Amino acid sequence: METRRVKVPVATIWKSKSAPRPVDEPALNGDGKKWVTQMSNEQSVKLSDDDLLETQALFNDELIIDHFDGDWAKVFVSNQKDDSDSRGYPGWVPTKLLSDQQITYPPVTSTVRVAAKSAQLYDANKKPLIEISLGTILPEVGIDGDYLEVATPLGKAYLDKQASVLPVSGQNSGETMVEMARQFLGMRYLWGGISSYGFDCSGLVYSMHRVLGFDIPRDADDQHDGGMPVAPEAILPGDLVFFGYDHGRGYVHHVGMYIGEGKMIESRTPGKTIDIASLTEPKFASEFAGFRRYWR
Repeated sequence: METRRVKVPVATIWKSKSAPRPVDEPALNGDGKKWVTQMSNEQSVKLSDDDLLETQALFNDELIIDHFDGDWAKVFVSNQKDDSDSRGYPGWVPTKLLSDQQITYPPVTSTVRVAAKSAQLYDANKKPLIEISLGTILPEVGIDGDYLEVATPLGKAYLDKQASVLPVSGQNSGETMVEMARQFLGMRYLWGGISSYGFDCSGLVYSMHRVLGFDIPRDADDQHDGGMPVAPEAILPGDLVFFGYDHGRGYVHHVGMYIGEGKMIESRTPGKTIDIASLTEPKFASEFAGFRRYWR
């Protein structure tokens, strides 16, 4: 089984090689930040309407290679569970966004998870290499003063210690995830997004769990199938709230994170933003499909 690692801040995983549009050129070069900034609202909505992409993978994420086809690779994102394939979330990615060869790291002392919205990665001379997103996971191999020494697809690099420190906190992991999510209120929904430059509904809750080290599926329907069911009277901040077609009995298509007082934080829908909604809102009340808990 051949693998590669993502060597850019964010690799967008497309539905097909022909899916990207001219406006998507920054994404094809791994610049997710520039991509979402210069995309119009209409162009962003079309990502969903035309079903152009699958998901995203962050710097250093390992992808399983199915096969190469010209400048593209058919891949599976191994750390994003999906019911369609046991290898992970499938899709297409430009090969230039991946390491040239398989990378296997030696045993490490610990794992570093970027908890800041974004963080600068530095080379051995402490010169900037690239900006990486919240949720990026790197093996720690040492400490150098105020920096963590990490192994990456670009070789040995350094990360400010503060980048791995949670900028918010709660009384438990659930409350901490809620506070992390609040940082993104007002951010535009991004179909397939899992980085701090844009999230879809399941990408938002997936990423908040990822930062705290909780491994959950990538999509809302799979997230609903796992976790611990929670009765309405036992619901706590940080628990996931699901919504499905056919009055909640059909396909689960949306997820939010409960924040207390009958409300949730959510990445609402294409064309909208991350907001706080009441569970009694007619659309949600009529499609409620249950609560699940993944945090401890």
